[in-house]
Amino acid sequence: MNNDIYKRYFSIRNVSEQAYLDYKMPRYIENVLPKNRKARILDIGCGFGQVLLSLRNKQYNDVSGVDISDEAISSCQSHGLCVTKISSLDEFCRACEQEKKQYDFIIMSHVLEHIDKQKIIHTLQLIRTCIMAPGASMLIMVPNAQSNTGCYWAYEDFTHTTLFTAGSLYFVIKSAGFDTVRFLDPDGLVGSRPGIKQLRALFLFIYKINIRFWNLVTASSFHKPSPQIFTYELKALAK
Repeated sequence: MNNDIYKRYFSIRNVSEQAYLDYKMPRYIENVLPKNRKARILDIGCGFGQVLLSLRNKQYNDVSGVDISDEAISSCQSHGLCVTKISSLDEFCRACEQEKKQYDFIIMSHVLEHIDKQKIIHTLQLIRTCIMAPGASMLIMVPNAQSNTGCYWAYEDFTHTTLFTAGSLYFVIKSAGFDTVRFLDPDGLVGSRPGIKQLRALFLFIYKINIRFWNLVTASSFHKPSPQIFTYELKALAK
């Protein structure tokens, strides 16, 4: 995809920073953040900086972001955030390696699906070997092809190169050399109010039974070793 398109990505997609004014960090992210408020945290593809702002409000003192979009960088800088415009993740990782600059926690939210499919594993390898400090973790979020929206997100965003299921996301993370992969909030219930949580859990149980029934009727199946996750996005913590 032409980099000039990505520079204007948000305006072309009809998305502005106003959409994130009420952003509240999801509980599943809060639960895995480093305990040390001095941890070095990097948001890859930081967009309008909503996650960085939340981290700053939670007293994390060493947070930064990178993005390819001029719109995103300008918005982040207007809020006093430490952000860097990059032309490619490869170049950024190599530069960090030369400068011996590493991070303790990396967030990569809805970025992986924009990378050329043949480069995804290589990119994750570079992140792991070049910019992750010993003992660091990486939180990856991507749209879920097994969710109720199905293949919609493969085509709704023209810059998407692929979609993931839990099985394929696990595959690329492990192929990149990460030792462990843990899927967070697989039922999308973390942070829900008690009554709403119970109701959603009930409907989700019915939804799963329905899928199993029609798989049986149509002689269909899923890859048995792969987690069956049906939320809109997959959230994986890699170490």
